[in-house]
Amino acid sequence: MNFLKVFILYAPLLAAASVVVVQTPPEQQRELQTCPIDAISCESTTVDACCSPANGLLVMALQWDGRYGPSDAFTVHGLWPDTCKGKQLPGGGCDRVRSYTNISSIIEHGSDRQLLDDMNTYWPSNKGDNNWFWTHEWVKHGTCVTTLQPHCYDPASYKPQQEVSEYFRKVLDLRSHYDIYKALNSSGIVPTEPESGRRPKNTYTLKQFKDAVRAAWGVEPNVKCRGRRMQEVWLWFKVIGRDRYYPVDPWGADTCPKRISYQRKA
Repeated sequence: MNFLKVFILYAPLLAAASVVVVQTPPEQQRELQTCPIDAISCESTTVDACCSPANGLLVMALQWDGRYGPSDAFTVHGLWPDTCKGKQLPGGGCDRVRSYTNISSIIEHGSDRQLLDDMNTYWPSNKGDNNWFWTHEWVKHGTCVTTLQPHCYDPASYKPQQEVSEYFRKVLDLRSHYDIYKALNSSGIVPTEPESGRRPKNTYTLKQFKDAVRAAWGVEPNVKCRGRRMQEVWLWFKVIGRDRYYPVDPWGADTCPKRISYQRKA
């Protein structure tokens, strides 16, 4: 499929998707001079992996846990690169050399002074150990974002491990832009009291959840449940250029019954 056909195919989706565009850091500007800025991930096998993610289908998992995060926000589980055929990557990650175990420290001493506070707010571990959680997400998933490989940066300005902070900041920016709580609220879906009785009325249908997200961004999510209780919402993305993410229709499956309990946080 040539690029003109790809553009025609995706133009309506891109218009509806409110594409997030984050300014590329200055230290990457030199490399971008030789990168096609309009390459679409998974649509070409000839674009350098520094210019377009080789693992170009990604899923952002956002979770709703009554114990963690602000009462009006979903928190992050992760951003997970998959192959262009939707296959999961190796569980051990993609770069053993960068399997860092001190992610909290790397973030704390990075140039983004607000990042650690934002991580603690919007990316908390439900096991009580944020560093362990973030380390797991970086090693398994962050190392597989090929555009963040150290050799993709200008060696004159690259600072060791700066790609770690850039990965987590990108995910938080996506979470903020694709605000699931706000999208649901705009469609009249709000958290309720815990369900009670044999036939609780304070539930929503799976279709209501999916329709609310489609109304916001033009694509449906995957909705994940534990029993009847809504647990996570997954949004799928492809990428234009190095880091302009746009949502696409889901590649996964829903795990919820027809009616879902979306309970208010404690």
